[in-house]
Amino acid sequence: MFKSISASLLLALCFGIAHADAAVESAKQIAAEVANGAHPGFESFIMQVDGVVIGRAVDSTLAKQPPDLRSVTKSITAILIGIAIDRGAIPSVQSKVVDLLPTRRTAFESDPRKAAMTLEDLLTMRSGLDCNDWDPKSPGHEDKMYRQQDWVAFWSEQQMRVDPGKEFSYCTGNVVALGEILAAAVSMSADAFALKYLFIPLEARRAEWRYYDGKRGVDTGGHLRLEPDDLLKIGQLVLARGTYKEKRIVSEAWIDAMTQERADIPGMPQRYGYLWWLDRTRDPNLPQTKLWWAQGNGGSLLMVMPELRAVMLTTGTRFNRSDMLEPMFWLRDRLLPAMRAQ
Repeated sequence: MFKSISASLLLALCFGIAHADAAVESAKQIAAEVANGAHPGFESFIMQVDGVVIGRAVDSTLAKQPPDLRSVTKSITAILIGIAIDRGAIPSVQSKVVDLLPTRRTAFESDPRKAAMTLEDLLTMRSGLDCNDWDPKSPGHEDKMYRQQDWVAFWSEQQMRVDPGKEFSYCTGNVVALGEILAAAVSMSADAFALKYLFIPLEARRAEWRYYDGKRGVDTGGHLRLEPDDLLKIGQLVLARGTYKEKRIVSEAWIDAMTQERADIPGMPQRYGYLWWLDRTRDPNLPQTKLWWAQGNGGSLLMVMPELRAVMLTTGTRFNRSDMLEPMFWLRDRLLPAMRAQ
């Protein structure tokens, strides 16, 4: 009860009393629906504004095994790359991939276009490789990669389709390669680096990674398992531009760079930053805010709304279903209207 009262009072300062109550009630109602099974396939929902949780439902089964975040992992990998750049382990986003992956040099030197590929090209899904996870016929499709022993070898051997930096093409292999780049740069595995420099500072309870090639490689492109309350901390970190509980984890400069529009997405109005999806509210009747989010197959969503000082997350198991995007409609039709300023 006291949490609800505190949330209402805090939101009243930001949105007015009527809208504060409406925001809390809307978030509480969605949480109750998720808890009661009204949205099958969704395991958790958390809404936080100004550091106060105003709605929360987390299935008890997630205490045994955290949810599989799928491609939300990619956005977390972007933060890890930023930490490595902050620490000087990676020179810059303009560094050449061929130099960051010396053991794969042969595959890159065979094609001048491939040799020109930069770290930024991987972060923006513009590697130029013939790899498109949205096209099952694509030679570099993730499902084909998963059947290989050495995923990065498979990725690096794909042919170039266009010049690097030219076109967006969603390729999980790009982000798996970032994991190997990170490991080579910091002289420790990507999961160990994440634990030391991200998850322990965030006071995360546990992080469970998927591995490949006899555990020699860490799947930094997907399948990370985090408890929902720890995923919320990732959102808080981004919202606070790199700090958590006043501790600096990643630089403001990196958060700003990561959430800057970098690439157009064919057929979509949204834009892409460094492995984060970017948009803003378009309806003039809704509170105006930028939207930065991480998204994974099944319904995992981490939405950061900086102007509203808000974070929303869901996790789900609606894999390969169009209705896994249902929480976007909760946000548009219920949560944002309730937060509309007077």
